[in-house]
This record gives sequence, structure tokens and C-alpha cells, in this order.
Amino acid sequence: MTVVALRGVEEVVSGNDLADRTGSIAAESAASFVTLAAPGKLIEVSGGAAGARLTTAVALVRQAQLEGETTAWIQPVGGPLFPPDLADSGVDLDALIVVHIPEDRGSAGIARAAELLLRSGGYGLCVLDLSAPPPPRADASERPAPAPGQHVPENMPERPCPRGLHGSAWQARLAGLARAHGCRVVLLTRGSARRDSLGPMVGLRLQPRRERRGSGLFAVNPDVLKHKGALPRPAASELRRGPWGLV
Repeated sequence: MTVVALRGVEEVVSGNDLADRTGSIAAESAASFVTLAAPGKLIEVSGGAAGARLTTAVALVRQAQLEGETTAWIQPVGGPLFPPDLADSGVDLDALIVVHIPEDRGSAGIARAAELLLRSGGYGLCVLDLSAPPPPRADASERPAPAPGQHVPENMPERPCPRGLHGSAWQARLAGLARAHGCRVVLLTRGSARRDSLGPMVGLRLQPRRERRGSGLFAVNPDVLKHKGALPRPAASELRRGPWGLV
């Protein structure tokens, strides 16, 4: 079985081909990150530009679809998803709902969209791409004009629409929906291992690292930074091949 990942990421190479090229990468005690990312919890996948966030998220999407689940991916307008690469990865595009959130809505808009989708109970996995930098705050001059016939008192205080995520209330709502419907909620964030996780409601935090192992070959090492309610357990490395043209 081979699984091609997103543009600019890697491809899974399994079976004897993997063993012949690299030998045994993972220790017997290590578990696949897909196994660690069980349904019913918030899963944070963090890392910088050299990480493999998208590769990890795509693997989780494919696993959920293999389990017969409908999946959703929520990202800002102009996000990194590329449908042909998803199809090459083994992702069923007909079972993947992609939602694009206007940039001016920020991460708060992405979280709100995820909450609305998850409340339906029709999704087994929902990916929230929170890795984009927050949009700048609007000043008073950018306040939208009132609708025709709407009266706005002159002394009414400014209440701009929140664009960034604050506190952990939104995480509590998403975590509750994940438990209630037995689904995976994957949060893609940008940051190093030195940064704390998004909050106490995150049940599993992974930071996949990409290491070159040969011409066009990479090993993805998903470091487990947090596994709430479980004994420390490493995640197995996986050998992947970069997209054609990447050597």
C-alpha cells in the first residue's frame, strides 16, 4: 500500500520496500500516531515550517475515512489544501467537506464553524487549521455601516467581532462535542515544542519532525509532547517519499 501526502510533504512507503531502504525505524514499543489519536479527544498537531503537520493531518483524515466516517477540513481562504494531492493520498474527496473561512474572521471563525459542524453529529473527524497568523484588528473607522432601517445609538460602545481565540471555553465546547459524538478534532498550530499546548482540554499533542533519509525520502518522527490520561509512549517513525520533483 502506498499513500501520497500533500504537496510539499511526503508519501508513505510500506512493506518490504520500506524495510529494504531503511531497516527498522521504530522500536517495537512505539505505536503509530494514528493509534494514539483515538476518537473522542482534541488532538493538537504543532510545528514550524520544517514540520509535517499537513502530512500527519492527512493520515488522520484517511484513517477516519477507512473507518467509514465523513470528514471535514476548515481553513482560511487560500489555505494549503490541494485536491489532486489529497486524491493521490488515498483521501476520498466525496467524503471530505472543505470549509473556507474569510481571513477577517480569523481563528475564532474557524472554531465557530467547527462547532456548528460537530453539533450535527455527522462527522467522524474535523481538522481546524489554526496555523495562520491572526488578522489585524479593525479600528473604529472600519466599523460596518448599520443596515437600512437599523438605529444605532451614538453612545453605543464599540464591540468588534472577536477574531482571535481567547481562553479555553471554545476548547471545552469542542472537546465535549468530540466525546459526545466519538469523533476526532484535530487542531493544526504553528509553534515549537517549548510552547505550551493550546490548553488543558487538549488530550494529545504531536509535533512531527521531518528528517531527510535519502534522495526524496524522509522520516517523519511524531514527537508526543502531551498524552492526557495515558502513560508516556513514543510514536513510531514513518518513512515517506517526497512529491515527484523533490529530491
